[in-house]
Amino acid sequence: MITVMVYIASNLFIKKTEIPVNSEQTLKNVSIVIDPGHGGLDNGASAGSVNEAELNLEISFALKEELENRGATVNLTREDGQDLTRRNHHYSKQDDMYLRVKKIDSFNSDYLISVHLNSALSSSVWGSQVFYYNNSEKGKRLANEIHESMKEITGSSKVISGADFRVLRATKTVGVLIECGFISNPNERGQLQSSRYHKKLAVQICDGIENYRNKYPEDTINQEDYKKMLE
Repeated sequence: MITVMVYIASNLFIKKTEIPVNSEQTLKNVSIVIDPGHGGLDNGASAGSVNEAELNLEISFALKEELENRGATVNLTREDGQDLTRRNHHYSKQDDMYLRVKKIDSFNSDYLISVHLNSALSSSVWGSQVFYYNNSEKGKRLANEIHESMKEITGSSKVISGADFRVLRATKTVGVLIECGFISNPNERGQLQSSRYHKKLAVQICDGIENYRNKYPEDTINQEDYKKMLE
Protein backbone atom coordinates (compact mmCIF):
# COMPACT_ATOMS: atom_id res chain seq x y z
CA MET A 1 0.00 0.00 0.00
CA ILE A 2 2.81 2.37 0.94
CA THR A 3 4.58 1.58 -2.36
CA VAL A 4 1.43 2.41 -4.34
CA MET A 5 0.98 5.75 -2.55
CA VAL A 6 4.62 6.72 -3.15
CA TYR A 7 4.20 5.91 -6.86
CA ILE A 8 1.05 8.05 -7.11
CA ALA A 9 2.68 10.96 -5.26
CA SER A 10 5.74 10.87 -7.47
CA ASN A 11 3.60 11.05 -10.60
CA LEU A 12 1.50 13.90 -9.21
CA PHE A 13 4.28 16.17 -8.02
CA ILE A 14 7.34 15.38 -10.14
CA LYS A 15 7.24 17.13 -13.50
CA LYS A 16 8.65 15.10 -16.32
CA THR A 17 10.66 16.86 -19.02
CA GLU A 18 9.85 15.70 -22.52
CA ILE A 19 11.87 16.79 -25.53
CA PRO A 20 9.95 16.63 -28.81
CA VAL A 21 11.84 14.63 -31.43
CA ASN A 22 10.89 13.74 -34.97
CA SER A 23 10.96 9.95 -34.68
CA GLU A 24 10.99 9.47 -38.45
CA GLN A 25 14.25 11.39 -39.05
CA THR A 26 13.34 11.50 -42.74
CA LEU A 27 16.44 13.49 -43.70
CA LYS A 28 18.97 11.60 -41.62
CA ASN A 29 22.46 11.56 -43.18
CA VAL A 30 21.51 14.43 -45.50
CA SER A 31 23.66 17.57 -45.32
CA ILE A 32 22.31 20.97 -46.34
CA VAL A 33 23.85 24.44 -46.42
CA ILE A 34 21.48 27.39 -46.12
CA ASP A 35 22.55 30.73 -47.56
CA PRO A 36 20.61 33.69 -46.11
CA GLY A 37 20.99 36.24 -48.89
CA HIS A 38 22.61 39.68 -48.43
CA GLY A 39 23.72 41.06 -45.03
CA GLY A 40 26.00 43.77 -43.71
CA LEU A 41 25.79 46.97 -45.72
CA ASP A 42 23.73 45.15 -48.32
CA ASN A 43 20.16 45.02 -47.01
CA GLY A 44 18.79 43.60 -50.25
CA ALA A 45 15.25 44.71 -51.05
CA SER A 46 13.43 46.90 -48.57
CA ALA A 47 10.07 48.48 -47.86
CA GLY A 48 10.13 51.23 -45.25
CA SER A 49 11.94 49.87 -42.20
CA VAL A 50 11.57 46.26 -43.34
CA ASN A 51 14.66 44.88 -45.07
CA GLU A 52 15.23 41.63 -46.88
CA ALA A 53 18.55 40.67 -45.29
CA GLU A 54 17.03 40.47 -41.80
CA LEU A 55 14.01 38.44 -42.90
CA ASN A 56 16.20 36.10 -44.97
CA LEU A 57 18.09 35.26 -41.80
CA GLU A 58 14.93 34.69 -39.74
CA ILE A 59 13.46 32.39 -42.38
CA SER A 60 16.78 30.54 -42.60
CA PHE A 61 16.81 29.94 -38.84
CA ALA A 62 13.30 28.47 -39.06
CA LEU A 63 14.38 26.29 -41.97
CA LYS A 64 17.47 25.11 -40.10
CA GLU A 65 15.35 24.09 -37.11
CA GLU A 66 12.90 22.12 -39.26
CA LEU A 67 15.67 20.39 -41.20
CA GLU A 68 17.46 19.38 -38.01
CA ASN A 69 14.19 18.06 -36.55
CA ARG A 70 14.11 15.74 -39.55
CA GLY A 71 17.66 14.56 -38.94
CA ALA A 72 19.60 16.67 -41.45
CA THR A 73 23.02 18.19 -40.81
CA VAL A 74 22.72 21.93 -41.45
CA ASN A 75 25.20 24.78 -41.88
CA LEU A 76 24.57 28.46 -42.60
CA THR A 77 26.77 30.83 -44.58
CA ARG A 78 25.96 33.58 -42.08
CA GLU A 79 24.32 33.59 -38.66
CA ASP A 80 24.20 37.30 -37.90
CA GLY A 81 23.59 40.62 -39.63
CA GLN A 82 27.01 40.76 -41.30
CA ASP A 83 27.79 39.76 -44.86
CA LEU A 84 30.67 37.39 -45.57
CA THR A 85 33.31 40.15 -45.76
CA ARG A 86 32.31 41.27 -42.24
CA ARG A 87 33.32 44.83 -43.16
CA ASN A 88 31.34 47.90 -42.16
CA HIS A 89 32.89 49.99 -44.91
CA HIS A 90 33.77 49.74 -48.61
CA TYR A 91 31.15 47.08 -49.33
CA SER A 92 32.01 44.83 -52.26
CA LYS A 93 29.40 42.48 -53.70
CA GLN A 94 32.15 40.69 -55.61
CA ASP A 95 34.12 40.02 -52.42
CA ASP A 96 31.02 38.88 -50.57
CA MET A 97 30.03 36.44 -53.32
CA TYR A 98 33.57 35.07 -53.60
CA LEU A 99 33.62 34.30 -49.87
CA ARG A 100 30.03 33.01 -49.93
CA VAL A 101 30.79 30.52 -52.71
CA LYS A 102 34.00 29.42 -51.00
CA LYS A 103 32.19 28.84 -47.72
CA ILE A 104 29.36 26.90 -49.36
CA ASP A 105 31.81 24.55 -51.06
CA SER A 106 33.76 24.06 -47.83
CA PHE A 107 30.79 22.24 -46.28
CA ASN A 108 30.59 19.60 -49.06
CA SER A 109 26.83 19.48 -48.54
CA ASP A 110 24.27 17.51 -50.52
CA TYR A 111 22.10 20.55 -51.18
CA LEU A 112 22.23 24.34 -51.13
CA ILE A 113 19.18 26.44 -50.29
CA SER A 114 19.70 30.18 -50.86
CA VAL A 115 16.96 32.21 -49.17
CA HIS A 116 15.80 35.54 -50.61
CA LEU A 117 12.82 37.87 -50.91
CA ASN A 118 11.71 39.53 -54.12
CA SER A 119 10.67 43.10 -54.95
CA ALA A 120 8.93 44.88 -57.81
CA LEU A 121 8.03 48.44 -58.80
CA SER A 122 4.35 47.50 -58.67
CA SER A 123 3.07 46.66 -55.20
CA SER A 124 0.49 44.30 -56.73
CA VAL A 125 3.10 41.74 -57.82
CA TRP A 126 3.30 38.75 -55.47
CA GLY A 127 4.21 35.08 -55.23
CA SER A 128 7.06 32.76 -54.32
CA GLN A 129 9.41 31.47 -57.01
CA VAL A 130 12.28 28.98 -57.10
CA PHE A 131 15.34 29.30 -59.34
CA TYR A 132 17.93 26.72 -60.38
CA TYR A 133 21.18 26.91 -62.33
CA ASN A 134 20.49 26.75 -66.07
CA ASN A 135 22.74 23.76 -66.69
CA SER A 136 21.67 21.64 -63.71
CA GLU A 137 19.01 19.00 -64.34
CA LYS A 138 19.17 17.91 -60.71
CA GLY A 139 18.74 21.52 -59.64
CA LYS A 140 15.73 21.86 -61.91
CA ARG A 141 14.07 18.78 -60.44
CA LEU A 142 14.80 19.93 -56.89
CA ALA A 143 13.45 23.40 -57.67
CA ASN A 144 10.23 21.97 -59.07
CA GLU A 145 9.51 19.80 -56.03
CA ILE A 146 10.18 22.65 -53.61
CA HIS A 147 8.10 25.06 -55.67
CA GLU A 148 5.13 22.69 -55.88
CA SER A 149 5.28 22.14 -52.13
CA MET A 150 5.54 25.87 -51.32
CA LYS A 151 2.55 26.65 -53.53
CA GLU A 152 0.35 24.89 -51.02
CA ILE A 153 0.74 27.86 -48.67
CA THR A 154 1.92 30.71 -50.92
CA GLY A 155 -0.62 30.11 -53.69
CA SER A 156 1.94 31.36 -56.19
CA SER A 157 1.10 31.19 -59.89
CA LYS A 158 4.73 31.64 -60.87
CA VAL A 159 6.83 28.83 -62.35
CA ILE A 160 10.38 27.70 -61.65
CA SER A 161 13.06 29.37 -63.72
CA GLY A 162 16.62 28.70 -64.79
CA ALA A 163 19.12 31.40 -63.88
CA ASP A 164 22.81 32.22 -63.87
CA PHE A 165 23.10 33.44 -60.29
CA ARG A 166 26.69 33.10 -59.14
CA VAL A 167 25.69 31.36 -55.90
CA LEU A 168 24.23 28.55 -58.04
CA ARG A 169 26.63 28.63 -60.98
CA ALA A 170 29.93 28.77 -59.11
CA THR A 171 29.21 26.24 -56.35
CA LYS A 172 29.63 22.48 -56.56
CA THR A 173 26.48 21.71 -54.57
CA VAL A 174 23.10 20.96 -56.15
CA GLY A 175 21.18 24.05 -55.19
CA VAL A 176 18.22 26.36 -55.60
CA LEU A 177 17.56 30.01 -54.85
CA ILE A 178 14.15 30.60 -53.28
CA GLU A 179 12.36 33.93 -53.51
CA CYS A 180 9.90 33.41 -50.64
CA GLY A 181 7.65 36.29 -51.67
CA PHE A 182 7.57 39.99 -52.54
CA ILE A 183 8.55 42.42 -49.82
CA SER A 184 7.06 45.16 -52.01
CA ASN A 185 3.57 43.65 -51.74
CA PRO A 186 1.84 44.85 -48.52
CA ASN A 187 -0.08 41.62 -47.89
CA GLU A 188 2.87 39.34 -48.58
CA ARG A 189 5.20 41.61 -46.60
CA GLY A 190 2.95 41.17 -43.56
CA GLN A 191 3.15 37.38 -43.90
CA LEU A 192 6.92 37.44 -44.39
CA GLN A 193 7.38 39.26 -41.08
CA SER A 194 5.52 36.53 -39.17
CA SER A 195 7.55 33.87 -37.35
CA ARG A 196 4.57 31.52 -37.71
CA TYR A 197 4.71 31.96 -41.48
CA HIS A 198 8.47 31.33 -41.42
CA LYS A 199 7.77 27.95 -39.85
CA LYS A 200 5.15 27.16 -42.48
CA LEU A 201 7.61 28.01 -45.25
CA ALA A 202 10.24 25.83 -43.58
CA VAL A 203 7.90 22.83 -43.45
CA GLN A 204 6.97 23.17 -47.12
CA ILE A 205 10.59 23.56 -48.24
CA CYS A 206 11.57 20.47 -46.25
CA ASP A 207 8.65 18.54 -47.69
CA GLY A 208 9.82 19.56 -51.16
CA ILE A 209 13.32 18.25 -50.48
CA GLU A 210 11.90 14.96 -49.24
CA ASN A 211 9.61 14.68 -52.27
CA TYR A 212 12.59 15.23 -54.56
CA ARG A 213 14.64 12.55 -52.87
CA ASN A 214 11.77 10.07 -52.99
CA LYS A 215 10.82 10.83 -56.59
CA TYR A 216 14.35 10.84 -58.02
CA PRO A 217 16.42 8.19 -56.20
CA GLU A 218 18.84 8.16 -59.13
CA ASP A 219 19.83 11.71 -58.12
CA THR A 220 20.46 10.89 -54.50
CA ILE A 221 22.34 7.59 -54.37
CA ASN A 222 25.55 6.25 -55.82
CA GLN A 223 25.06 5.51 -59.52
CA GLU A 224 26.50 1.99 -59.23
CA ASP A 225 24.08 1.19 -56.41
CA TYR A 226 21.22 2.57 -58.47
CA LYS A 227 22.11 0.36 -61.43
CA LYS A 228 22.08 -2.69 -59.13
CA MET A 229 18.61 -1.74 -57.96
CA LEU A 230 17.36 -1.78 -61.54
CA GLU A 231 18.84 -5.22 -62.31
